Amino acid sequence: MRETSSGEPTKRAATVIIGGGLIGVATLYELSRRGYPATLIEARSGLAEETSYANGGMLTPSMPDPWNGPGVGAHLLESLFDSSSAMKLRWSAIPGLTFWGLQFLRNSAASRHNQTVLANYQLAAYSTQLTERMRIELNLSYCASSLGTLKIFETAKAMAGPRAMAERLAAYGLNFQPLDAAQTIEIEPQLSPIRERIAGSLRFPDDGCGDAHLFTRALAEKAKELGGEIRLSTRAIRLHRQTGRITAVETDKGIVPAETIILANGVSAPDLARPLGIRLPIAPAKGYSYTVSSVSLGNDAPHVPVIDDAMHAAVVPLGNRLRVVGTAEFAGRNTRIDPARIENLKRLLARLYPNLETRLDRVQGDAWAGLRPMSADGRPIIGASPVNGLWLNCGHGHLGWTKAAGSAKLLADLILGASTDLDPALFSYLRKS
Repeated sequence: MRETSSGEPTKRAATVIIGGGLIGVATLYELSRRGYPATLIEARSGLAEETSYANGGMLTPSMPDPWNGPGVGAHLLESLFDSSSAMKLRWSAIPGLTFWGLQFLRNSAASRHNQTVLANYQLAAYSTQLTERMRIELNLSYCASSLGTLKIFETAKAMAGPRAMAERLAAYGLNFQPLDAAQTIEIEPQLSPIRERIAGSLRFPDDGCGDAHLFTRALAEKAKELGGEIRLSTRAIRLHRQTGRITAVETDKGIVPAETIILANGVSAPDLARPLGIRLPIAPAKGYSYTVSSVSLGNDAPHVPVIDDAMHAAVVPLGNRLRVVGTAEFAGRNTRIDPARIENLKRLLARLYPNLETRLDRVQGDAWAGLRPMSADGRPIIGASPVNGLWLNCGHGHLGWTKAAGSAKLLADLILGASTDLDPALFSYLRKS
């Protein structure tokens, strides 16, 4: 089927997917490759133009821990008065976060947090393997790199907690290597100027990186070749049901009948679910990125993504660009770019690569902010909803790309009644958390 922008006569669709980012497009591809008719509708004029546009660009099963770790409540309170805090809560966002926030804090208990870490890791590792397989089999081009990631630490004490988590996950398949400063610099020589500040690092060779925006568009083309349909500039307004079953999506271009509807539209999913009596515990967490050309660095350009654990941020090579990503800001649906947050990212770039930062054309750098859909317990919501015919694939937080392929396959297995490779109860809307 051909991609349309608006105005075409409505046709019957077995399945309508709402949301044209990583999650929606991965779902469209997974259903299309199985010969299952699906139509994706996207409000924007192009795919992956919101949270999937300039995100972290990393595939990191090594980072399955949600942000609501033990002690997060005190950290958020302190952030109200600290503009440089890696995770920041804005005063204006507090009224809208009451219901979600209480669940977020409840799930920060150590036992609950550990359960989510393990569930997330299983999905992330599974998904990353599927993504790599797609890259090879479909010959997808998106500035991909399979050199792993480095997470660096300034003190042995700071490294102890992440190393302990990595050791726990090693029993489930996580591949990692603890390195000293010399070994770290051997992996990424451009870190040598800050050698004295590196106590050690954790290397995760199975991680990867690339441009998620390019990936999404390339995968969409493959989905269309398999019969998937994409309708751009089509905004979903409300969902229709009759006698307890979904019947259609009402859009600003008319009614789109459907036997099955999948919500994969990130932070907007709760808006469509709420009138049906479904309360999705998803809140927007604003993330920032700053992308600059690295052409001027030539062979001196970094080649491995480096994560600064203290700053909760990273510098990611993407072809001939460097992307600095990080921070989380709870500020409601506001996507305004706070210059102070971008300055934090620029300082990180200078902190990690002091000899290279002055050679970059920062005037031409691109600042961006997007809203990550954060579930209250840190796990995505994948599977059936309480309304017959309505399915969910949302709430992936900061690991949207990492989990996209696996989430799409899990959901397609459930819809088609196939056996699943993962326990779907871990991500069910009705899960116990």
